[in-house]
Amino acid sequence: MTSASAEVEPAPVFVDQTGLRGRRLRGFGWLLGIVCTGFVLAMTSGLLGTQSQAPALTVPGTADTTPPSQYLN
Repeated sequence: MTSASAEVEPAPVFVDQTGLRGRRLRGFGWLLGIVCTGFVLAMTSGLLGTQSQAPALTVPGTADTTPPSQYLN
C-alpha cells in the first residue's frame, strides 16, 4: 500500500504586498460604474422625455392599406 503523503502546494507566482494593484483595479471599477450609471440615466431620461402623443410610424408599402369597408359584402 502507498502511504498518504501531504502534497505541497506551489508558492504564489505574484504577490502584491503594497496593494497598489488592488487600489488601481478598485478605482477603475468605480470609474466604470460611474460611466455606466451615467449611460443608464441618459437612456432613462431619453425614454421618459419622449412625447406620449406622437403619431404612429407608417411605412408605405408594408401594410395592407385597403379600408375595412371594402371587405364587407
